[in-house]
Amino acid sequence: MERAFRVMVVEDSETQAFKMRLLLEGEGCEVSTVATAESALSELRQSPPDLAVVDYFLPGMLGDELCRRIRMNLNTRGIQILMLTAAEAGETHGLESGADDYVSKSANSDILLLRIRALLRKVRAQAAILNPRDSDFRRARIMAIDDSPTHLEFLEGELRSQGYDVETATSGPEGLDRLANRSFDCVLVDLIMSDMDGIEVCRRISGMRHDFERSVAVIMLTSSETKEDMTRSLEAGADDFVCKSGDLAILRARIQALLRRRFFEEENRRIVEELKTKEVETLRANAGREAAEARAAMADKLVQANQELEEANRKLRETHAQLIQTEKMASLGQLVAGLAHEINNPLAFVVSNLYTVETGLDRIAPEAEPHLSERSLARMRKVRTRLRETGEGLDRIKELVVNLRTFSRLDEGEFKTIDIGDSIDSVLVLLKHKMNGRIQVERHYDPDRSLSCYAGRLNQVFMNLIANAADAIQGKGKIVITTSRTDDAYCISVRDTGKGIPEWIRGRIFDPFFTDKPIGQGTGLGLAISYGIVQDHHGSIEVQSQEGAGSEFTIRIPRDLESRRHE
Repeated sequence: MERAFRVMVVEDSETQAFKMRLLLEGEGCEVSTVATAESALSELRQSPPDLAVVDYFLPGMLGDELCRRIRMNLNTRGIQILMLTAAEAGETHGLESGADDYVSKSANSDILLLRIRALLRKVRAQAAILNPRDSDFRRARIMAIDDSPTHLEFLEGELRSQGYDVETATSGPEGLDRLANRSFDCVLVDLIMSDMDGIEVCRRISGMRHDFERSVAVIMLTSSETKEDMTRSLEAGADDFVCKSGDLAILRARIQALLRRRFFEEENRRIVEELKTKEVETLRANAGREAAEARAAMADKLVQANQELEEANRKLRETHAQLIQTEKMASLGQLVAGLAHEINNPLAFVVSNLYTVETGLDRIAPEAEPHLSERSLARMRKVRTRLRETGEGLDRIKELVVNLRTFSRLDEGEFKTIDIGDSIDSVLVLLKHKMNGRIQVERHYDPDRSLSCYAGRLNQVFMNLIANAADAIQGKGKIVITTSRTDDAYCISVRDTGKGIPEWIRGRIFDPFFTDKPIGQGTGLGLAISYGIVQDHHGSIEVQSQEGAGSEFTIRIPRDLESRRHE
């Protein structure tokens, strides 16, 4: 007698889960129900079903991400998956996630049963590549460190409702002691604490990372988000920085993004290790053709798993870069405008006083000079020279203020037509302190300098690329900026004569928070932001580099962006 089909229903609505259980048990199926994706992963580790019926809108991890996790595991990727979607989710969300079929929740029971029966007919006994006990699905473990019992209780309740395993610590030392004895996937640290602040906690966690069985993500929480606090936190080793008073959905999204990458990396390493072990066993048990066939089959599965991991990482990188870009660009214009305003007020006071001194000196000089000695006359001439030099310096500062104001207006995110040359020149003025007379800048602009774009965002890309080029040059060197155009794109190239980018990190330079600079000299966000901005322009950004011979970044922006942005 054939066994009954095993079906797992992942549905957070108790009413919907009960109805689904009655419907499937009426078909003779063995049914288990869970309310969250995290609980589903725990059950998959114990007993993989023949069919998983997954609701798209789940708390914490959405149904499409659960599908991707199932497909990433070699032991569960053969499970049939039926996605239940709301009307607004649609077929795309159901199938692009890796589900075998989808049914709208508004469909009647007869249609649902037809879909389920069709999927169950496809079920076959599958020899798993990995043993069920080796499936590494587990509930994510999170620790929150905060000296506020009220906020700790709130965080614990919210995170547990998302299916996470949560522990709390009321001080930095207590949290560090827990980390030394237990494994966690993510740690939330409050920036301001009485006995040990969040910065010191992050530094100590960074020093402990080599002792951890698996990597741990650290998110700094603060009640008042400032640029200085963000910089200190990231340099201390935090992976992300979130305002406590902001939307809780942002914190949940940040946690999920960091955990997603770590689980994918762990799964990939585990698959590689298991496949290596299986290959050795196969080679010992078989010889000749049989061993070669087994090796080829496992290699194909590894290639497929790596391709899926790379695609998941690419989507994560794009999402994270866009999120960072949105937050950073929202405040950049205000910051620059504020700086220009703060400089302008004392500047006006100094200019006014300088004018008063020059005017007064011009008035008394004709009467006083006939009565002055040569030494006094020489001193008066020296005073005039100093006043003239001061006036020239103030003129340069006024020019800088004008450029700051121009830059802050460009950063409003408005879509308009700009002069590429003027935009790059404005950035070069702001970065003049980095050049410091040691770097020669060559500019070769195409006669057609007009480009329709999101002016402020593209200006940020120029700022990041030119600043990186200046940082890459040790001592004296040269930066060459070239603009050109093709039939369908406008190209901007930034080439430097710096140290170049080592080959082994070129594939990671656009990853958020990745940097090869010493601590305190960068957060690793510049190129990630630039990548996201260029993607928003439907364009591309490429890099060519040779160690010891410099690097060249090339941006291509479509010339028909005006029509594309409405697609």
